[in-house]
Amino acid sequence: MYYHFSRLRLPHYMVATNIDVSRLLEYKREHGLSFYLSLVYLVTKCMNGIEEFHLRVRDGQVVRYKQIETNFTHRKPGERVFLFHTARFEGSLDEYVKKTSREIALQTSLFGGMGDLPNVAYCTCTPTLELTACTNPGMEDPNDAIPRVNWGKYVMRDGRWMLNMSIMANHRFIDGYHLEQFFNSLQEEINRL
Repeated sequence: MYYHFSRLRLPHYMVATNIDVSRLLEYKREHGLSFYLSLVYLVTKCMNGIEEFHLRVRDGQVVRYKQIETNFTHRKPGERVFLFHTARFEGSLDEYVKKTSREIALQTSLFGGMGDLPNVAYCTCTPTLELTACTNPGMEDPNDAIPRVNWGKYVMRDGRWMLNMSIMANHRFIDGYHLEQFFNSLQEEINRL
């Protein structure tokens, strides 16, 4: 797969699907947590469980990172500009959300936390729009293997809270099978809360 898609100038592609976040909404209310940071944590947890999400190209060589850290955009109340933050993926869901909430409350620069790392997945949300798909800037480099995960607001459908989520991935490493694993794992993690 790697060599086949390496012949393409742009080996990236996007898949979007709906996930049921009803249980996550209940959980965040029960525990007083941020829905957004909870979902960032769960997305990263699921990616950490799939080998192909750990692969990147560094100096022309394929490398495997031991862990994927969290990287996400956030906007402070009353602000128009989104900030970027990289936080270590560690602890339980509740511990991560509480620690990361404190970190971003103190952030004053455009980039915060651990800085620019290759072993992340980029997460972002546009909470006021019901997104059905979203592209991402900066995908001109065929060696860029950082997955980009996007979602909008959740909406009620047939008595369940549904959220459309899209992923842009490098086909050199991540195939449809791996995205199926990811989305199924994410739904199972949410349902188990």
